[in-house]
Amino acid sequence: MTETAGVIDSMTGFGAAAADGGGLSARVEVKSVNNRGLKISLRSRPSLGAFEKNLRDLAGGLLVRGSVDIYVFFERQAAGGACPIRAGAAREAVAGLRRLAGELGLPDNLSARDLALIPGVFDNSAEEPADKAEWEVVEKAARLALEQALEMRRAEGGKLAGVLLALGRPLEEFVGQARLAAPQALVRARERLRLRLEELCPNGLSQADGQALEREICLIADKADIREELDRLASHIDQYRSAIARGGEVGKRLEFLAQEFLREINTTAAKINDVGIVQEAVKAKLTVEKIKEQSANLV
Repeated sequence: MTETAGVIDSMTGFGAAAADGGGLSARVEVKSVNNRGLKISLRSRPSLGAFEKNLRDLAGGLLVRGSVDIYVFFERQAAGGACPIRAGAAREAVAGLRRLAGELGLPDNLSARDLALIPGVFDNSAEEPADKAEWEVVEKAARLALEQALEMRRAEGGKLAGVLLALGRPLEEFVGQARLAAPQALVRARERLRLRLEELCPNGLSQADGQALEREICLIADKADIREELDRLASHIDQYRSAIARGGEVGKRLEFLAQEFLREINTTAAKINDVGIVQEAVKAKLTVEKIKEQSANLV
């Protein structure tokens, strides 16, 4: 039977989109990585400040978890195609360059072309607060970028879901192997105890010693009964598979189940105290570590 997973999102994604309108050109980039909750960091020019909450709400409505960085770039076209000049900045730059040229003994041959290369002389930003029409252009670019990031997160989530389903099989194998090995482990424990008593009593065991041996074997069998741990582990594996099959926000649930896997595996290995089962428990624990690592990437 082929195992299937529901729709699951990763927290890693990237999207970029641009939009134009009303004399404004906007570009938005979205980057997201893992985080315990949803953390949105916005980087833009101050003129978008009035609409920052709108942008955060837009991102929060589409992305559930992750550390999300949103970068907004936009340019306004000046009326009539004019390029505003910061005259004060230009004068200060020219005066400063001429002083420096004099100090260094360089020729003073500044041109308009040289002036155009000086940062801050030309103002393309027109930093008036953004209006509703301009926000709509930014919003269009932001929505497209966020949808791209979500699409990437969903594609990666689908791949991770397949990996996690496959990691469930080694745990099921551990449960089956432990159930089969437990009776033989008890036989070996009984034999070890008998041999130890024979070393201590080279003349043979008395009837009382034999009865004491049987009582001790019963105690060992009771302490080494791992059926309850294996039943719980099997139940957790069923819940794990069901969560992946349902999809949605599964990351935290899978991380919790991984902790429960470790608890039951550790208890099983400690109670049975058998080399073979302990070795299989180590392999199972390595599988659980992989599950924890992959689950941490999911929403």
